[in-house]
Amino acid sequence: MDVEEKTSQTSTPISPATSLAPQYPSPAPSSGSKSQSLQPAGSAGINFFSLPREIREKIYERVLIVAHPIYLFQEPGSRVEAFAPDKPFRWLSLLYTDRLIHKEATPVLYGMNNFCLVDTTPQQIGLLQDFLKCIGFVNAGLLSHLCINFPVTENVGGQTGKVKLRDDSLHSLKLLRDQCTNLTILETFVHRKNSKGLVYADQDNSQFIQDGLSQINSQFKAISSLNKVIVRIHEGTPIPSVIEMMQGLGWVVLRGHRN
Repeated sequence: MDVEEKTSQTSTPISPATSLAPQYPSPAPSSGSKSQSLQPAGSAGINFFSLPREIREKIYERVLIVAHPIYLFQEPGSRVEAFAPDKPFRWLSLLYTDRLIHKEATPVLYGMNNFCLVDTTPQQIGLLQDFLKCIGFVNAGLLSHLCINFPVTENVGGQTGKVKLRDDSLHSLKLLRDQCTNLTILETFVHRKNSKGLVYADQDNSQFIQDGLSQINSQFKAISSLNKVIVRIHEGTPIPSVIEMMQGLGWVVLRGHRN
């Protein structure tokens, strides 16, 4: 796949990239062929695939699960790249070692990690589209935890009292609904670049906010696999009534980067 992986054990410049979601590179095996043994010639050691599946799963989890988000970003005109702090160089090499390992381990990589889109502008939709395209439809269906910008609402044609989701926000949520069929946790970021009306709201526009949150919640509910929505507030302090509206919809409201 074309998604690049960048890792570093410190905050020093990011190291060279490898693929985040590699397709197993060797030719497809012929009919009746078996996966390679992963055992040195003449060795009396145990074949990796003789281990119980539960043990192999634990190995995949120890290697591939990250304790923090995997940050996704994209420079203009370039491929999607991933930054996984504190992971060793080429930590995804396991996925290249064997076709069966790739098949067994890929659901761990996508289904048990938190992928965070690093883009606070309306162009985040492009990052999301390219990421899902790069990893493919099957892997997109494995994703269970994503972080995106909080959806943005606006007045319809500038008319007061008529609210709709901004096109890029609506498109993003529809992509998640249609492609991320295993998504259970959706984390959204509130900051002044995408949600100024929320963090600096007052009682005068409370009806606009309530209508907007209701529309956003309807789109969340359309993602049938979703069972948890987290709203993480990075900048500003919404008035208590806004927090209460969000909590009333069943969303978890947090402040700061990680709690």
